Amino acid sequence: MKKILAVVLCFMLLVSGAAVLAGCGTKTGPKDNGLTGSDVSGGWTKAEAPEITEAFRAVFDKATAALTGMTYVPVAYIASQAAAGTNHCVLCKIAATVPDAEETYALVYLHEDPNGAEITEVKNSAVPAAPSEKAEGWLSPESPAVPEEALGALTKACETITGAEFNPVALLATKAGNETGYRLLCESRATVPGAETEYVILTVNTDPQGGAAIAETAEFAPEQLAEIANPREEYGSSMESLAEAEKAVGFSLTLPGDISPENFVVISGEILEVDFSGGYLRKAAGSDDISGDYNEYSVTEAKTPAGKAVTLKGSGGKIMLALWAENGYTYCVGIADGLGEADMLALADAVK
Repeated sequence: MKKILAVVLCFMLLVSGAAVLAGCGTKTGPKDNGLTGSDVSGGWTKAEAPEITEAFRAVFDKATAALTGMTYVPVAYIASQAAAGTNHCVLCKIAATVPDAEETYALVYLHEDPNGAEITEVKNSAVPAAPSEKAEGWLSPESPAVPEEALGALTKACETITGAEFNPVALLATKAGNETGYRLLCESRATVPGAETEYVILTVNTDPQGGAAIAETAEFAPEQLAEIANPREEYGSSMESLAEAEKAVGFSLTLPGDISPENFVVISGEILEVDFSGGYLRKAAGSDDISGDYNEYSVTEAKTPAGKAVTLKGSGGKIMLALWAENGYTYCVGIADGLGEADMLALADAVK
């Protein structure tokens, strides 16, 4: 569960059955600012920098390629661990693939070995992720690297804090105005011998007089993954399964003849999804984008075959996503490896 704590009061530490309060501060030297290659507890090694590299993005895409029901967007690389391959810890924006689902920040753990890569654990913070935060004035930074001004604000804010120390790892969002703000992923460690390092998200506010304060802190909890991932109900791959899924959503679906369904899924009682080898298609009432695909494609174009307005998205000469709405329903087709434009339009035309 998300925990919002009044950090300005203190961190209560339970040690040997007694509450122990000790000094607190940030480590601001270049070796200990959370961005070095020094060891973390549990055999984890901190990343030298939090940027998502192209090499790791390829690993991450491999781990999430077959997943449906949730979207995962990596924003900062945190740490690695050698374990019959490599374990990775990365901060992501996650959301259920349902209309109006809110993105939140989560720690995603995945394992990579010569046989592939897969997600092994997700710890959600329930903290809204930019651009969901825009209504409150928060914006995503161009880079997750922690700038000097954010480090200075955190150092200033910790001058009156006791019981724990914080090391900034990644910048998540910034806010400008009379009161500037920084949302930071930080290492948190109780200032007692043998205390373990945990990750928290801190919101640090500053004022025109040069003051700074930690407004709130949020922890990560693994149990929230189940709460988010539950919207999907699987029915199977038979035509009888399709009939049951259609009954659940209250509308019918006509499939292209060359698609062999592997699973019919109902999401939140509103979206009918068909999973097939190499892709999926969806239908729901309304006109919203129900694709759950937040990737940035180099090509986005609108086509109107036979009067149907279809938005195509893709890259590298291939179309990976088709979106359209007609007769009160919204549709999408997603193909992992992409299709030629004509083939994708033909596929979209056959879905009713």
